[in-house]
Amino acid sequence: MKAARRIERTTPVWCERVMRTSAILAASAFLVLFTAKAPAQDREQAPANAVHHIPGYTDDIQPIFNKRCIACHGCLGSPCNLKLTSFRGLDRGGFGQNPYSSHLESYARTDLNVVQTTEEWRARGFYPVLSRNGSKAENVSRSMLIQMVDAGAKHNTPGFSRKALMPLYAKRYEHQCPATPDVLAARIEKNPAIGMPFGLPSLTEKEVDTLRTWVAGNAPGPTDAERVKIETVANPEAVFAWETFFNASDKRAALVSRYIFDHVFLATIVLAESPGDYFKLVRSKTPPGDPAQNPPARVEMIDTPLPYTDPYKYAGVDRFYYRLKKITAPRVQKNHFVWQLADKDMAHLKSLFFDRPWPRKDARDGHDQAPWNIGNPFKVYREIPVEARYRFLLENSELVVSGITYGPVCLGQTATFAIKDQFWVFFVDPKYDVSVHDPKLGLETWETFMDRSLLGNDAYEGAYGAALKRLQPKGYSIDAIWNGDRKNPNAWLTVLRHESNVSVMKGRQGGIPRTLWLMDYSGFERIYYDTVANFAYWSGDVPKLETLVFFNFLRQEFEDNFLLLLPKDLREKYRNDWTRGIGQAALALEPFAGADQPTQIKTSGRDPLLGLIEAIQDHMGETVSGPPDLLNPRVKPHVSLDRPITSYDEWVAAASLLTQTRAYKFPRFLPSVILLKLDNGDGHARVYSLIANRVYKTQDTILFQNGQALPQLYTMSIYPTIVGGFPNYFMEMNLRDAADLLRGLRDVETLQDWNRLRDRYGILRNNARFWETYDWFTGWNEKHRGVDAGYLDLSYYDLFDSVY
Repeated sequence: MKAARRIERTTPVWCERVMRTSAILAASAFLVLFTAKAPAQDREQAPANAVHHIPGYTDDIQPIFNKRCIACHGCLGSPCNLKLTSFRGLDRGGFGQNPYSSHLESYARTDLNVVQTTEEWRARGFYPVLSRNGSKAENVSRSMLIQMVDAGAKHNTPGFSRKALMPLYAKRYEHQCPATPDVLAARIEKNPAIGMPFGLPSLTEKEVDTLRTWVAGNAPGPTDAERVKIETVANPEAVFAWETFFNASDKRAALVSRYIFDHVFLATIVLAESPGDYFKLVRSKTPPGDPAQNPPARVEMIDTPLPYTDPYKYAGVDRFYYRLKKITAPRVQKNHFVWQLADKDMAHLKSLFFDRPWPRKDARDGHDQAPWNIGNPFKVYREIPVEARYRFLLENSELVVSGITYGPVCLGQTATFAIKDQFWVFFVDPKYDVSVHDPKLGLETWETFMDRSLLGNDAYEGAYGAALKRLQPKGYSIDAIWNGDRKNPNAWLTVLRHESNVSVMKGRQGGIPRTLWLMDYSGFERIYYDTVANFAYWSGDVPKLETLVFFNFLRQEFEDNFLLLLPKDLREKYRNDWTRGIGQAALALEPFAGADQPTQIKTSGRDPLLGLIEAIQDHMGETVSGPPDLLNPRVKPHVSLDRPITSYDEWVAAASLLTQTRAYKFPRFLPSVILLKLDNGDGHARVYSLIANRVYKTQDTILFQNGQALPQLYTMSIYPTIVGGFPNYFMEMNLRDAADLLRGLRDVETLQDWNRLRDRYGILRNNARFWETYDWFTGWNEKHRGVDAGYLDLSYYDLFDSVY
């Protein structure tokens, strides 16, 4: 899963070839900025001395970046490393090193808080994209930002050639960003199609003039008054209360805070008592201030490379403090996931971790004795009751899995090769989890749990299988599946891979998938630390490849766990069906822990797997699983696609004929994500996501993935909301045209058939209405998904997909 968000014993040639593919971790690395509309020659003649008012950064400039630029420049590893979510990112500028090219050596970290000043970034190789301290005309002409704006204005008028973009796009991972205005000018002259936004319609003339006026006036940042306003919170007392909770001086509480931080450091935190605010839990050199102080006391962030890096040594301090740092940058959906907290949750967390006996009670317990700089939670947090740790993960499973699927890096295609396109995740109940009852599983050392080698994984699987035989001799019953007490929807997750990225949702969604997972405590920790806590985005190719290989081990482990619920004589059948081709060889190398375990679950009928899923559904209840999925039913309604559609209910019934079925060819031509606006004319349009579910013989290869495709098994699922952060296409139509779209999908036989249908209803990237449509979806997202909404990424829009 963004397992991107991560052997060493491979040959250099293999590493080089594999990690050439791993370059596809994100969007086009040569994008630098956005675009303009008025003719460039007019702008060159615009009298700089006509400037009467310099636009403000906060009210005039950042909103343009939010609407038109952060769709590509909103994450770590943005094109040319130019991050436009804040003035600090813009002022830092660009970086010539392509973060997605193949490289064996580590790169320098580029988190915005690694260093604090622009001068320090210059020393690290970042170059300015703004020009200052010259005349107004010189500031404009020497600004790389304006150069790219003008190039876009010349090329990106509606109807521009989409085909002209493909040669540039094909070489995006070889691109090196120009570091001076003169080099950039020469490159633009050679290929003006690199103007910004890359291959999208230009900004309005007013927006471009605003940018030019601001650059001419020395491109000032936010004023002190603006910064104070932005950093002010709705309820400083609520912020202080949570900071006090995380900074409790008791050694056990301090260790629990460390554990929580390790698992939520990437999340956005929303406090019910401070509405409208968004926070990150960070470590700071500075303590909380007065609870009524607003803005709260300054946060001097300790931005360690990894969450468990020793903050004392890293920052040279004797003490650090957990702080809730207000997020003042715009939310970008591709790396935005939320932990919602209310005052009552403090009491619950205290009860969860402290209302049960700890292994030891002597003075050696806790914070001061727990080692730093070790990415092994089993060893570091062994003093925290294991059931408390696991229940925290269970109760917040979507949050923790979101850390795996989303993250600060832009994309993670190579890592997502280890993910299947659609699957459900369930969890072993703590009362039945052998890794809770025997945390060490009989192993001699905690190191085996995080040993990512083949031998290490074999040793772990052997110990786990032995523990199952010893502690669960009768096998699992249906009660062994955690059901969230039939009220916590974190008990059932739906995970989707969209070729280059992954998303996760609570509940039973999208129709019955081909494969399913059952995760236990030790497996949950292993996959989280492999792909998140231990993942160094700046590292070279070999560690990332090692992460990918370990993820494949873990995926197989969780599929095998689920198969333990079925009669043992059926397990190999399903295991071999879920992994085919050369993946069969990989199966032979991955032990099936507990393969001979009995099961207490009785299934009947011709399809035991379906019977098992129905039993799980009854065990969970509708509050956990969600309402009936009318868009993706197994049993289809008796309706005809040849009838007109006059209501949304009729649309749902008709569309369900095409979902989760292999009866048609169109799924093999679908891009990963289509967002559909369906309007019945009353001003309340609805949004549906059409998602392609691809199937591959195996996930154990990344060099020849498309050669492992099984297109005859592809299906489509439809969701009544926005799914994922990377749409491939927007489509919009009146409800009366919906039947024509469905019939068109039904009748698709070739890629050309699909393209004709796409062109009829899709908003292509050179469409004059593109930005209008994008803004509509942005508004719908904000209105209907609230705190979970962010700006959508356009890196793959109408450009990237394996079938094109």
